[in-house]
Amino acid sequence: MKNFYKASLATVLVMLLSGSMVFAQTTISGKVTDAQGEAMPMASIKVKGTVAGTTADVEGNFSLSVNSQPPLTLEISYAGYRKIELQITDANTTGLDVKLEPEESVLGEVIVTGSFYPESLTKAPTAVEHVDRLAIQATAAPEFYEGLAQVKGVQMTSSSLNFPQINTRGFATIANTRFVQLIDGMDCSAPLLNFPTGNIVGIGELDMESMELLPGAASALYGPNAFNGLLLMNSKSPFDYPGLSVQFKGGATTSDAQDKAFPYYNVAIRYAKSFNNKFAFKINLSLLDAEDWYGNDYKTDVNRPSSETDLSGTPDFDGLNLYGDEIELPTGVPSVGNIHRTGWKEGDLLDNRDAKSIKGDVALHYRITDNLEILYNYRYGGGSSVYQGSQKYALRDFTQQFHKLELRNNNFFVRAYMTETNAGDSYNVAALGSYVNERIKPSQTWAQEYVLAMQGYFIDQGIPGGSHTAARAFADRNRPAVGSAEYNSLLESVRNDLFQRNPPGAKFKDNSRLYHAQFNYNFADQIKFAEIQVGGNFRQYSLFSDGTIFNEDPDDGTDFKRITINEFGFYGQISKTIAEALKLTGSLRYDKNENFDGRITPRISAVYTFSENHNIRASYQTGFRNPDTQAQFIYFDLGTNILLGSTEANASRYGLHNGGAYTEASYRAFRSSGGTLNADGTTSGGNPSLLVEANIPYVGPEQLKSWEVGYRGTFSNKVFVDLTGYYTTYTDFIGGDNYALKKATTHQGKTVAAGTIYSPYVNFPDDVTSYGIGIGINYSLFKGYTLSGGYNYATFEDNRDANSSFRAGFNTPENKFSVGLSNRKVTKNLGFNVTYRWQENFLWQSDFGEAEIPEFGVFDAQLSYKISSIKTTAKLGGTNLFGGDYRTNFGGPFVGQMYYISLTFDEFFK
Repeated sequence: MKNFYKASLATVLVMLLSGSMVFAQTTISGKVTDAQGEAMPMASIKVKGTVAGTTADVEGNFSLSVNSQPPLTLEISYAGYRKIELQITDANTTGLDVKLEPEESVLGEVIVTGSFYPESLTKAPTAVEHVDRLAIQATAAPEFYEGLAQVKGVQMTSSSLNFPQINTRGFATIANTRFVQLIDGMDCSAPLLNFPTGNIVGIGELDMESMELLPGAASALYGPNAFNGLLLMNSKSPFDYPGLSVQFKGGATTSDAQDKAFPYYNVAIRYAKSFNNKFAFKINLSLLDAEDWYGNDYKTDVNRPSSETDLSGTPDFDGLNLYGDEIELPTGVPSVGNIHRTGWKEGDLLDNRDAKSIKGDVALHYRITDNLEILYNYRYGGGSSVYQGSQKYALRDFTQQFHKLELRNNNFFVRAYMTETNAGDSYNVAALGSYVNERIKPSQTWAQEYVLAMQGYFIDQGIPGGSHTAARAFADRNRPAVGSAEYNSLLESVRNDLFQRNPPGAKFKDNSRLYHAQFNYNFADQIKFAEIQVGGNFRQYSLFSDGTIFNEDPDDGTDFKRITINEFGFYGQISKTIAEALKLTGSLRYDKNENFDGRITPRISAVYTFSENHNIRASYQTGFRNPDTQAQFIYFDLGTNILLGSTEANASRYGLHNGGAYTEASYRAFRSSGGTLNADGTTSGGNPSLLVEANIPYVGPEQLKSWEVGYRGTFSNKVFVDLTGYYTTYTDFIGGDNYALKKATTHQGKTVAAGTIYSPYVNFPDDVTSYGIGIGINYSLFKGYTLSGGYNYATFEDNRDANSSFRAGFNTPENKFSVGLSNRKVTKNLGFNVTYRWQENFLWQSDFGEAEIPEFGVFDAQLSYKISSIKTTAKLGGTNLFGGDYRTNFGGPFVGQMYYISLTFDEFFK
């Protein structure tokens, strides 16, 4: 990759030198106003078919010099106004008087780039949701990213106040590795575990230009990870959006789970400058600080979540937001049964409840010629949060950095970027609770004392026999009081010791990188009979967790080495419009990962336009997803079971696969019959005939085939309707299942006993199908009032055997809807937006647990007022107004209400 960057830099220097010899040949200037003659600052002025362009200043004036000779076509646009094109025939055109008219259509002319080249939203071949900067500014959510929850088909899940994740078309998780999020073309997923880091390290509101959401398979163009959807987040170019912007948001969060309201702050600054429309730069910085939402369900039992009885006093209680009580301890005494240790509350284990983030970036842009631009972008993000996967993780001072170099024009781009993560002082909350317990007293000793107390051996010490409560109190007698110096010292010690080491602690490491290079070329200038483009990419994962998460050492745990995974892909696409009404598109992509066979993913689509404003689309798409990095190489001891990456390179040493395990249910039945497994795989006692051998193959890629039909159209320029239906079949679907190890093995030099429960990643042998419909309607009422609404239905079938414990994890409600009413200009300076969204109850399945998530409805609102004299917009808003707490996932925090006021200064105020 270093050689690649050097070669790229050399190419760039040659182009810079050659480009510096060209002199401007055409000069264009003028002024842009609206119909009433009011200046339109920041109106976009571009030469069609080139990268040359500028923006109007605060008075609406603009001046542009280009290297091309007339005739030229000038495009002038502004969000919310109809774009116009002007023909330039004079090399010295000055004094242009450009007037923009408000866009009368409820939709307007929306251009999307989900297929790498610009195309009309109404004629896009697949479902696309577009969120422009006006919609971003108008969202009622305090963070615009959370406003995506209002978008049709989007499922939002929150593991923390500043760490929401989005998903489309089912199979949602907090990690959400089936959904790709790109920040200016860069994959924002964490290289080690592959989960998207969302907008916690993304783009600040002041620099967000637009978002495009593709809620279906996008593998044909974007590669194997774009399996269930794709989000493109596009920042503002410093050429198009110069000037200074500053934003302050302040408010409070409150919920039933919190005992008081807590302050919320979010400040941001953006500055961009363009020099002669040749060189431009921008700088962004934003900071967020708030009290995180609380996960404090201490009465629900993970294994019996549907119980309406408070089970917290039972001997085998495993609390949802309690940690250290996960492992079941068989006593062998029928009158005592199986017991669990006393757990620690989530709030008592966390060092703080701060939800913090810092994100910033610097970008340098240079236009080598009118048709060629080069840019460098450095992006930094980090902070503190809580992430929920198989267990809860306190992310403390973690960081993610991006470096990108890109060369582009209207027909091609070549980009290379690197992302790097550092876990900082992050730790595993469940491991913290467990190892604090172990250091106070080993579980075996604790269980023995519990049993003896139950049997009356300590009556002389005032401990009555037969009382579970008294027996637990006796076994817990050495627990330090929460908040005491002894307790704090013990917590700090366990937090700082590494997970899966000796002595075992809760801290984990992540110093991983992702290298990615890609190109795309559109033959629009060379080939006229059809639109043809080709592209490709190379990617390398360089993973390092120092043995705390991944299996980086095959032997004794003393020499941890980086894991590297290489993959590449290339694709082609051709589109042809017939009789100006029927657009046919075909795509074909090939991908190869070094650990799996290569895969081909085709896509075909058709869009038929009739009556000018009505479009019908149909598509057949295929996609595939390689097992993510953790599905390949993780080794993670959860205490109750061990997560195991199931590639042969990682898993073969443990002997679990290909006949080396029993099904978990049969093993538990065997244990209940009094049997035990010996280290060599032989059995002692019990009924061995109860054991059922499991023949687990190594994990491989999963595939899908998806059929989609849809309609987009406008009626009387007042009503816009977008209707989508889809049916998807998944083959070799990757999920989780539990198995008991036949023979003892070792990991990092330590013995792993026979009968240990492993949770390898496995391919489900039968097809999994999902299908659904979605409809969105925008209705322009009168005088700027807009009524919007959306409804989504989604369901799935996994065809599993009744005795199977396979978890598909659809994690999506069947029915959802949202409605909204807005007006950006009730008066000249006053605007508002109110929204309501509802989703019904659904089953949540994950390694963390399985339970029904209750239905909830959320009402959000904001009121904005423009203060022209100081070029500032004030906004007053609130989320979850009039509602109680709700949870988006099992084990997650209770989300309450947030109230805020924001002040946004913009030098080019409009």
